[in-house]
Amino acid sequence: MGKWKIIFGLGILGLLVFTLLFLWSRSWSNSLFMRPLDHLESPDKVIALTFDDGPSLVKTSKLLELLEAYQVKATFFMLGSKISLHPEIAQRVYQKGHLIGNHTYSHLRMIFKMPQEMIQEITLTDELIKKTGQKDVAFFRPPYTSKFIILPLVLNYLNKTLVTGSYDPPAEYKSPINPILVSQQILENSKSGSIIYLHDGDDRDMDNFLSAVEMTIQGLIKQGYKFVRIDQNPNQI
Repeated sequence: MGKWKIIFGLGILGLLVFTLLFLWSRSWSNSLFMRPLDHLESPDKVIALTFDDGPSLVKTSKLLELLEAYQVKATFFMLGSKISLHPEIAQRVYQKGHLIGNHTYSHLRMIFKMPQEMIQEITLTDELIKKTGQKDVAFFRPPYTSKFIILPLVLNYLNKTLVTGSYDPPAEYKSPINPILVSQQILENSKSGSIIYLHDGDDRDMDNFLSAVEMTIQGLIKQGYKFVRIDQNPNQI
């Protein structure tokens, strides 16, 4: 009976440790075996806009026009499945001087995948990104920023930088999007080096999304920010 009490106690302890590690790793700043890039270090007042889940056919195209109008360079974390659908849009993103990062092929939570499945998701997307003309795919952002235990080991093996971010505006997830509220949330929660989450994964609510991005850019310019890609971080060059 004493033996089973010990086994039960160890099981409870193991579950507790696992739970604590899981909760700890949910922070954008924390990860076992790898330090996530959650902000940029720069002597200048810089900020990085990042766009996840694309490319989409129309929204990403319109977004590129908007960014070009303000001479803003950004980082696009693309899904391999979306690149397969719209390879010409992904190529335009690269040709316009933006950086493309890997966001997996299918946007499934990495915590539910085996290491070999993770590698397949990432390497397949790498191959599609490289067809745009971008030679190196150094940056990876996990879907839902889920990065518990195994993923950092896989990223180390693949020689990739794990990217999270600094701020993800809650108002962008509301439908319809309130452009004023999205931009207000970003402006109030940004500081030098912030990496901002936004999403261009589908063409829904496009006008409000584009208005939110434009108002954000205008507001950040007024605050004296310079827009950079995440690979322009001095610590990453």
